[in-house]
Amino acid sequence: MKKPLRIALLGLALGTLVLPATAAEKKSDDPVVARVNGAKIYRSQILRELQAMGAHAAQLPPNVLYPKLLNKAIVTKLVSSKGYAAKMQKDPEVKKRLKDSEDEIVADIYVRKTIQPKITDAKIKARYKKLSGKFKPQDEIRARHILVKTEKEAKALLKKIKNGDDFAKIAMEKSQDKGSAKQGGDLGYFTRKVMVKPFADAAFKLKAGGITDKPVKTDFGYHIIKAEDRRKSSPPPLSEVKDQIMGQVGQELVEKMINGLKAKAKIEKFNIDGTPIKKEKKAKKK
Repeated sequence: MKKPLRIALLGLALGTLVLPATAAEKKSDDPVVARVNGAKIYRSQILRELQAMGAHAAQLPPNVLYPKLLNKAIVTKLVSSKGYAAKMQKDPEVKKRLKDSEDEIVADIYVRKTIQPKITDAKIKARYKKLSGKFKPQDEIRARHILVKTEKEAKALLKKIKNGDDFAKIAMEKSQDKGSAKQGGDLGYFTRKVMVKPFADAAFKLKAGGITDKPVKTDFGYHIIKAEDRRKSSPPPLSEVKDQIMGQVGQELVEKMINGLKAKAKIEKFNIDGTPIKKEKKAKKK
């Protein structure tokens, strides 16, 4: 049952990336994404390949992943057409592998159609309430920073800021952290743990509006830090974590279902050569 369980959990985790069965039945929701000698390849086929990739799919950006999956589908269509012409569909090995695949597909769809209706809004809200109740507020700070390579440059910029130059403007022009420089050095709110220690120690000593009196050295270079605001963290809104909670609740329901099936079934396991697995003898209590 490991493969059906993995497939089911993956389906829940991928959410909208995996095409629901109901959508696959509607041609308007399942467009043609390629034609090979007139034979159509549908989006649902690409999404099934995505599902089969599992966690590896999340490591690749969509603009890289989609062309690879589309090309694979095209190659499969080209080669399979030759296989059909050679009557390979009647080969015993093909029939056996099709039956194995059918078992997995039936298990996958059974799990999805059994579990999804049980992931109700009431269950999601109850889980969110439970998790929110366990949330421990932490100190957060909203800060800006300017990152440069040398202490000399950092001191020169700090002097300008203390003389009245605009912190955000200098960050946009001079900071080596190009991601935050576009926002005037704004890093948003963060807790102490998410930053490297020297940076966090300096930032959390500041009051709102305060600026470090000297450059702060880290492995990235030299920072000038300005605290914009301080607050206690709060639980993220349900809208931000709903998908995670759905996955969590779904996983628990799947595991409960699988364990229930195992408890009622007679399961016999054998070694890879087909011989019985010897039961380990329990050590006698002294």
